[in-house]
Amino acid sequence: MIKLLFRVVAGCLLFSSACLSGQMAGFPQGEKVDADSALNRALKASVLTVDGKPFHAVMEIGAAGSKYSGRVEVWWAAPSVYKLQVSSPQFSQQKVVNGDKVWEKDDGDYYPRWLENFVLATLDPIPMIQDFRGRGGLVMVGKNVTRSCLTRDDRPGGITDQMTWGVVCFSGDEPNVQSVQTTNVYIEFNDWQKFGKKQIARTITTDVDGYKEVTGHVTTLEELKKPDPAMFEVKEVTPPEQRIATRYVSTLTEESMVEVKPDIQWPSVREGKTEGYMIVYARTDRTGQVRETAKHNSDQPGLEDFGILAALKYKFKPLVVDGVPVQMEMPLVLHFTSRLEDPLPILSAEEMKKQIIECDAGPVPPGTPRGAAITFQVSVNEAGNITGLSGPRGSFGTGDQTGWRPSVAHIFQTCRFAPYLVNGKATYYKGDIELIAP
Repeated sequence: MIKLLFRVVAGCLLFSSACLSGQMAGFPQGEKVDADSALNRALKASVLTVDGKPFHAVMEIGAAGSKYSGRVEVWWAAPSVYKLQVSSPQFSQQKVVNGDKVWEKDDGDYYPRWLENFVLATLDPIPMIQDFRGRGGLVMVGKNVTRSCLTRDDRPGGITDQMTWGVVCFSGDEPNVQSVQTTNVYIEFNDWQKFGKKQIARTITTDVDGYKEVTGHVTTLEELKKPDPAMFEVKEVTPPEQRIATRYVSTLTEESMVEVKPDIQWPSVREGKTEGYMIVYARTDRTGQVRETAKHNSDQPGLEDFGILAALKYKFKPLVVDGVPVQMEMPLVLHFTSRLEDPLPILSAEEMKKQIIECDAGPVPPGTPRGAAITFQVSVNEAGNITGLSGPRGSFGTGDQTGWRPSVAHIFQTCRFAPYLVNGKATYYKGDIELIAP
């Protein structure tokens, strides 16, 4: 969970209708604009297909030979007039769209989410934008604003609605779309360069297999001057049943469609809950077989890796839309029952001092009472690297925790620990880091 936690620490530690961050010393100078205006301005400033001119783009993805590698090439003349070629080791697609006419040729029976993310990055980087419109909230924009985020976290009955949960982050004064995250999509944009009147990201990142990054680089981006109409001509329309489409469905829908539910024998855990729930992102092919899973959240993070593998054994009835089977993606809820074995060592602040190789915790926030003791608890793996952090807790209460963001980020960046040995073998452990306000 270190990558997801650090994303939140570096960006918005506390989710709200809109959360702001930038310079560590405090909020940067900028302009507060309503969320709808920020979305509109970001689309116009940094999205090729919104008020844009015809273009030709090529994106090279991943490392050669990896299963998470490929290429996306787009010729775009208008929102409903474009040509697309997508290739990867396990799936390729050629498509021409001209109004309501579509020609499509697929090589492979399953279109993976990670590959679709790179296509979305070019054609439709905020696919759930309607979920954020008309909800109010403010977003900070400005030259020195490095990250300002708009979130949606509906909680009907106290439970987050995974169908509409999401975070869209911006940077700069235009602003640019910096990242998009929902239950089923994660795209991050970097390396902005000028293209006409827009700033377009040349480096695109998504993640797979427990937050491992896959990066695409835009190697070609050029204006498509006087596009030849013949390039976008659809001579033969591909029937819908021969195309691949994907529908995002609710937990209630997928639960009514379960055909094979595996008997999961959960392993033991070393800490935390032994019974509870986890939500796994799952994506099926057109037969209803789960083909792709990813972590989302859990009552027991130690079982997440096991859970995403177990979810691959689910089989659903095919989802049929307008008489045609489609791929399906969903927040799949798993109930786990486990047991506690070989509990994790939890070290006191004094014991952790002996484990420290290097640690420069950041400055305490201004106004912290002199001599106040503030404690963070870190999780450390067998190699001595931090994998998680919780806190702060302290003698004067937690108060406004946003002031502690610099210290949290600094702990991740600077602290290294010695492996903790039990019977001569390195083990995962937890321990307290105590900061004393001077």
